[in-house]
Order: sequence, then C-alpha cells, then structure tokens
Amino acid sequence: MINELALIVFTPLLAGVLAWLLDIRGLREAIGVIGAAVPLAYAAMLYERAAEGLSFAINLGVFNITFALSQLNWFFVGIAALVGFSAILGLASTAKDSYEWLFALMSLTGVLGVFLASDLMTFFIFWEVMTFASFMMVLHYNKQASLKYFLLSVAGAYAMLIAIAFIYVKVGSFDFGAVQAALTQDAYAKMLGGQATFSSGELMALFGLFLVAFGVKAGLFPLHVWAPDAYSETNQSYTAMFSGVLSKAGVYGFILMYLLIGTRLAVEFGAFRSAPKFGYIIAFLGGLTIIVGGLLAALQEDIRKLFAYSSISQVGYILVGIGVGTALSMQAAMFHALSHALFKGLFFLIVATILHRTGKTTFADMGGLAEKMPFTFAMAFVAILSLAGIPPLVGFASKWVLFEAVISQNLPILGGMVFFGSAIGFVYLIRFTYAVWFGQRPTDLDDTKDAPLPLAVAMAILAFFNVVLGIAPGLVARELNKIFGSDVIGGDLFILDLGFGKYNALAILTYLIAGIAVAAVIYFLGAKVRKVPVTDTYQSGNPVTMDYNLTIRRNFFLPLKETLSGWLRISFDRTYRDIGAWVEDFGEVMRNYVYNGNVQSYAWYLLLILLILAMWGV
Repeated sequence: MINELALIVFTPLLAGVLAWLLDIRGLREAIGVIGAAVPLAYAAMLYERAAEGLSFAINLGVFNITFALSQLNWFFVGIAALVGFSAILGLASTAKDSYEWLFALMSLTGVLGVFLASDLMTFFIFWEVMTFASFMMVLHYNKQASLKYFLLSVAGAYAMLIAIAFIYVKVGSFDFGAVQAALTQDAYAKMLGGQATFSSGELMALFGLFLVAFGVKAGLFPLHVWAPDAYSETNQSYTAMFSGVLSKAGVYGFILMYLLIGTRLAVEFGAFRSAPKFGYIIAFLGGLTIIVGGLLAALQEDIRKLFAYSSISQVGYILVGIGVGTALSMQAAMFHALSHALFKGLFFLIVATILHRTGKTTFADMGGLAEKMPFTFAMAFVAILSLAGIPPLVGFASKWVLFEAVISQNLPILGGMVFFGSAIGFVYLIRFTYAVWFGQRPTDLDDTKDAPLPLAVAMAILAFFNVVLGIAPGLVARELNKIFGSDVIGGDLFILDLGFGKYNALAILTYLIAGIAVAAVIYFLGAKVRKVPVTDTYQSGNPVTMDYNLTIRRNFFLPLKETLSGWLRISFDRTYRDIGAWVEDFGEVMRNYVYNGNVQSYAWYLLLILLILAMWGV
C-alpha cells in the first residue's frame, strides 16, 4: 500500500510530468487539477490522524528521505493544499502550455515536501525543488526577474546548506528530533555553567545563516528585492501559490528555527524587554518589512506590483508575531499566515482574471469594471475587506490577535510599526477599489467579460474560506491550541477570548447586517440622489499640467512619492547589483592572475602551500 504522505508529496509532480508528456489540451488540464486535488483530499482525510503522528521514509542508500505528519505541519500542509489547488485550478484558464503545468505542479510538490520533512536534508532537498520549479515559472515570462530571484535564492540556499552542515558536524544527525534534543541539552549545559557544544560565535553564525536562508524566501527586508518582479512577472494564477504558499516556506523555516535552536539562542543571548533578543531582531526586521512593503505598494502604477509589495508587507506581520516569541504571538503569526494565504491567493487570482480578460495591468488603463465583471468584483470586495482587516473577514481576526499579542508584551516600537502598516494598507486598497472597479470606463473595455469558470470556482473557494473563517475564527483558534497543547486563545466558535480582550465575530456580523438593512430602507424610501461629476480634484493647489496631472488612475500618490524621495534613493536592488558587479570584477582578476591555465603558476601555488604546511608542522 502506498503511504498517504508519499501521495501528498509526489502526486502533483507525477501529474505535472504526465501533463507535460501528453500535452493534449483539456487532458493536461484535467490531469493537473486532479494532481493538485489529491494532496487536498488526503490532507482532509488525515486531519484526525495528525494527532497520532504519521511517518514515511525512502531509503536512497546514502541517506533517507523522511516525512512525518504532526499537527503543526498539518496546518501548513492544509494551507498549501487548499491554496495550491485553487491556483492550479486557475491555471486551467491562464496557462500557456504544458511547461507551466509541469513546473507549477513541481513547485507544489516542493513546498509540500518542505512542510512534511522530518530531517534537515529532506527539508533542504525539497526546498531546492520548490525554488527550482518557481524559478522556471518566472523564467518562462521574464529572464531578468528570474535571474534576480535565482541569485538571491542561491545565496539563501548556500546559507542554509552551510548551517545544516555545521549542525551535522556538531550533532551528528539531520533528524529534527535529535537536533532539537541536542541543542536543548546544550542550552541546559550553558545555563548550569557546563561546557556547551556550540560557542557564542558559532551560534551567532548559525542564526545569521538561517536568517538569510528563510528571510530570502519570506521576503524579509532587505532581502525582499526579488519578490516584486518575480510575483508580477509570471502567470498570475501561479502567483496565487507563489505569494500565498511558497512565502510560507520561509515562515515555516523561522518556526522550525525556534523549535530546533530557539532555546539555545534564548539562553545564549538573553532577552530585550519581553522578547528574546534574537526574536526581537526578526520582529524588528518584520516591522520594517511591513512599512517598506506598504509604502512601496502605495506608489505602484501596476496592480501586479502593488499586490507584490503588499504581499511583502503582510508577511512582515507574520514575522513580527514569530519574533515576539510568546505562545499568543506565535499563534497570531500562524493565524495571519493562513489569512494571508487566503486573501492574497484570492487577490492574485483576481489579478489573473483581469489580465486574462483585459490584457491590462496598470491603473491608467482601467475603470468601471464592476459593471462588466460583477462576480470578480464581488470576490475583490471580499479580498479587500479581508486584507484591510475589516470585520467579520478572516483578515481582521488574525490581525486583531496579532495586535493584542504585541501590545500585551509592551513593545511600543513594534506596535507602532504594525499599526502604521495597517493604515497604509487602507491607502493602496482605496485606490485599487476605485480606479479599477468604478469611475469612467475606457471604451476598449466595453466588451469585457467576467471570469471564466475555472478562475471563478478558484476565487469562490478562497472567498468562501475568507468569510467562513472570519465569522467562525474559533475554528482556527481550536487548531492552533491543539498545536500548542493548551488553550492560548479561549472562546468558542464565534468568540476569541484572550483573557484581556474579546472579539465576537457573530455580534459584529449581526450589527453589520442590521446597519445595511437600515441603509437599504432609507435608500428605497426615497433618499435624494444627486449626481456628482467625477473631476480631477487631487492637485492640492498645484497647477494642473500634464506632468502633474493627478487622478485616481495616474500618479495619485505623487505627493507621497515626492515626500519620500530622499528615502526612495536608497535602493537595495542597486546595492545588490553593485555587489554583483564587484564579484564579477574580482572573478575576472582571479581568472587573469590566479586561475590562468598556466601549469607553471599552479606548480608555484602548490609549492607555496606545501611550505606553509611545513612551517605549521603539518
């Protein structure tokens, strides 16, 4: 009998290969969707058995590929399977060829393998499968964007590989359980004044390496520069999985780091206020990620770039929760990881629909689409409310828990960052709402049709969970409490009770429906209607010229851009390019003067090395 965990991991890859080989339109779509449905079905079936713990191993001779299912990784597998299935369903409308089916499904296998891995080597192998497949998806659309993604991913991969090798040398095992036990024992030895296996310097290096490895994938500032181009320059249905799921591999990596070496790091470096010092570094960088991502999202003229930067900003919230390091903040982070996957996956499917039907992505080319695409607009309305943190959507529930977790720990700087990010989220969403869906519609969009069936179903699935988990947030809290083994978040199906604050989603929904009913009665009883002309009224006293013609669809946040011009000159993108050019120049010098193909030179190098070894007495 084939193991269920193996089916979850390898079915998408098998389906992708079959779709690629057969390459018959209709058949490849059916195979691909079935390949993504199998992990979702098995994740649902294994829900009850996650508490028992399942495992599976493949012997490769040199080492084993090992998988294990626990309640923690079931939570992430569930996110990946649900959003992955929706994204693959969207591909049925937007995929160009079998190449996209192969690599989209391969990346789903990669991320499922990452979440189910039970040792460091398996984790690394599937991390690379996921990265390679997503790189190939970006390469299919934009070589420059894929190169940037590739280079930063390679840096992250090498950082992880060095860290894993370092742990193996010290601990002698890749197994998560063995590594956790060894590092915990090391922490006790340090506390009791005994001899620790890892020195302070070694531990700091280990933390730095994991910070880079997981930070690149999560889009942590300043390692985020690959994400805007990669998210926008590929199939937008696939981006629903790229942003919604693959970024969670970085989030999961940070949680794994806490589990494996967190105790030792906390003992070694102590605490800052109520958070461990190493955690505060993650949280502070997460706060900067919220602000930088949010501000840059507001300045974009292309909706793909807007949501790419928005995605970076939202992952910052998750990292703040992980960094604070309490049980409540960790649960808040995981809750928001789920919310982010649901509303950002939905957003990118909406963008995929707009692009598929109109071929346009910039604000300047859009307007009045709500009338032509009412279903897609309804889905956008759900996504907007959820991302903006409007009750009773799931985005509000997770943000509320996160805010409370940060505030309760008396961390004012992090609290300010989180609140500022929430405010800037409203700014860019207001523009998306009005500029795309309302106002005057360009004449070339008069024949625009609504979403095709696969995209419509995919959007409806994610919208459904945005609404249901928002009205009944206790469903998520119950699962998070199981992972932590205690009732960190109290309440019932509709109420979240943190001990120092309550949120009643059902009451909010009731008040909302009552308010809408009252407004509807007033409207239909004859409220006076006055037609207001839409004019350009956003110049704020500046003379109206074509260079300074601000409308909701063109340069709307130009004053903000001018205000931030000093900060915007700081470009980490340019810094990485300069470093790359320096490395290239250095390589050229080495090629000319060291690795020059001259055998006589190599003989001198060898003689020099032997002399040095002899002087050391080796």
